[in-house]
Parts: sequence; structure tokens; C-alpha cells
Amino acid sequence: MKDIVEYVVNQQMASALLSKDKIHIYIRAVLKPEDITSDFFKKGTMKKHVPVIRAITNNSPIMERHLIGALEGLCLNMDNTKAFAVLIKQLYEQDALEEDTILEWAAEGRSEYTLETVDEESRAALRAEAEPIVAWLQEEDDDDSDGQ
Repeated sequence: MKDIVEYVVNQQMASALLSKDKIHIYIRAVLKPEDITSDFFKKGTMKKHVPVIRAITNNSPIMERHLIGALEGLCLNMDNTKAFAVLIKQLYEQDALEEDTILEWAAEGRSEYTLETVDEESRAALRAEAEPIVAWLQEEDDDDSDGQ
């Protein structure tokens, strides 16, 4: 894993890209549209990528927002908005995305984290697919608030 993270960082730096571009480089390199099938989800393939994703995002809400942006672009590129919600949920369950980051994304429209290729209509379609997860997280958040 350390070698992969080092390689991604070196590619980002050698290309004079911004720090945020590391997560886009990694997502585009390992998550090919043709690979994201129902088997991808059934076999839990995302789990093998989580350690590298965590190392790249480093628990930074900003980097996690860029991760969501990369996933938006990936899912729209493969014309599969349903995959977006599953990816978000899996990354949340594997502690690669924080609840607050997902809820912040859900509350906003287009933002600085949204890729230029993702128009508002497409982003709204992704948001609609993610609605059950967002509602569940909001419910969890409300339950936590009530219990305190």
C-alpha cells in the first residue's frame, strides 16, 4: 500500500498537479467503468482500495469531498448513477468517508469539489440515488443528538 500511495503522490508532484488531484488519479487508475459491475459490489472489491484511499485522503474533510467528486465523475462517465450510492455507502462503512462529509455534500449543490464535467442535472441525479443513504445518516445523526 505504501508503494502505491508513494507512486500516486510522485505522479501528482511530477505533473505539477494540486494535492487534491491525488485522489482523482487513484480513483481513475483503479476503478475502471468496465470493472464496476454487480460482482464488484457483491465481492466487496472496494475493500482492497480502502487502505490506499484512507492514506491519500488522510482523514481530511476536504480530500474526502474531492473523493466524492471523483466518484461523481466516475459514475457519470460510466452512465451508472446507481453505483454512486453503493460506492458512497461502502466507503462510509469502511471508514473512508465520514458522515459529516457526506451530509455536507448532500446539502450543497455544485461546489468547488464538483468536476467541471458534472453538470447540475447530473449531480442532482447522483444526489437522488444517494438519498436513502443521506436520509439514513441524518436519522443516525438525529438519534445521536437525542441520546446526548
